[in-house]
Amino acid sequence: MHSEKHISELVVTEYEKRMAQNIYPFYYIRILKELEKKESTKKELREKLGIPTSKVYRAIYRLQIDELIAKEMRDGVEFWKLTDKGREYLKQLKELVNA
Repeated sequence: MHSEKHISELVVTEYEKRMAQNIYPFYYIRILKELEKKESTKKELREKLGIPTSKVYRAIYRLQIDELIAKEMRDGVEFWKLTDKGREYLKQLKELVNA
């Protein structure tokens, strides 16, 4: 006989709870993945990914607050890079997707 599990019976790990709390819109993930490849300016992210300027700014603001990315100034230009926390987030997200 086939057994069914009800949602109330599912076991949710601490890892899964943490990941569920940090779900971002898809374009945020695209920005993180691009920054995983190389540091970029907002303009480079916008042009490379085809994301509207307002969304790039919104994502950068939120991802910086969440400490997944950090700003580095070079010759008066803002470059954005992935932090260790950002790398860990992408790693965990890939594990979750592949689970």
